[in-house]
Amino acid sequence: MNEWVESQRNYLLRCQLPSGTFRLGPERPQINPYFTNLALLALVKLGEWEPVKRHVNWYLQHVNTRGYVNDFRLEEGKEVDTGTADSEDSYHATLFSLLAEVVRHSENTEWIAPWKTELIAVFHAMALLQQRDGLTWAKHSWRVKYLMDNCEVWQGLEDAHYLFQALGVEEEALEAQRRANACRAGIASMYSSWRRTYAVYDRTYLTWRKWYPDVTSQAFPIVYGLSDPEIAEHLYFRIQTSFPYFDSFQTGDVYPWMLMGECARLMNDQRRVERMLQTAARLYIHGPRRPYWLIHEAGRFLQLVLMT
Repeated sequence: MNEWVESQRNYLLRCQLPSGTFRLGPERPQINPYFTNLALLALVKLGEWEPVKRHVNWYLQHVNTRGYVNDFRLEEGKEVDTGTADSEDSYHATLFSLLAEVVRHSENTEWIAPWKTELIAVFHAMALLQQRDGLTWAKHSWRVKYLMDNCEVWQGLEDAHYLFQALGVEEEALEAQRRANACRAGIASMYSSWRRTYAVYDRTYLTWRKWYPDVTSQAFPIVYGLSDPEIAEHLYFRIQTSFPYFDSFQTGDVYPWMLMGECARLMNDQRRVERMLQTAARLYIHGPRRPYWLIHEAGRFLQLVLMT
């Protein structure tokens, strides 16, 4: 286990660029701020705060005139703005979750206090995506309300509430909590008691035959603690029966989806967690699927190891 921790800690740190942000892999040209936010949660738990702070500084310096952050690409050593991002809601939401995790572990807000104005602006940009039903569009140019995104948004809003309270910004703290409550209610409205599933997006439900985004989406309310225990038990049962070998990555998807290991852990399925860790090490970290091992997967792997 200690070998895995050191291996993946070093893997993540090798992805950091001189600018402060991280590439998707040590040899990858892509820079994805959303995946980086998720990956660095593991470094926070390891006390590696300085690399995380450098990424946060980079993120806040790269908010565009529309209020969001795009993906970048390395070209001849230069970071080039691609002009687009996979989403706008989850990028900002996961930034707040990362920031809140640093503050909780370090018990220090001094380093982020100078960014207070920028954080308020980022919060309001995220709020613009939230609709009357409490759910957010993925981005202004893609007006779809995804279950996965909204689970991350709910957590991000809760973390924004915590962060603004720590910074003494009471108005935004109250607004973040109000929006978090509305988002949680919106997510609850996506659940169909007749189908016994959540909508994957909007009011589109799954058939349990497609791994991503259908089946993977059903794990998100479990991972983020948004499902009642009875609903979570049934969803996890359906995940297992639909893809009985997901813990050995027999899903039809080349990417590992280590988040499913966290889902298994929360459902007290330690056998699958251990199998997923062992198989990930064999297939992805040291094996033929190494090209598909990206920073957010390494981060999730690290968190699972630390909690196992």
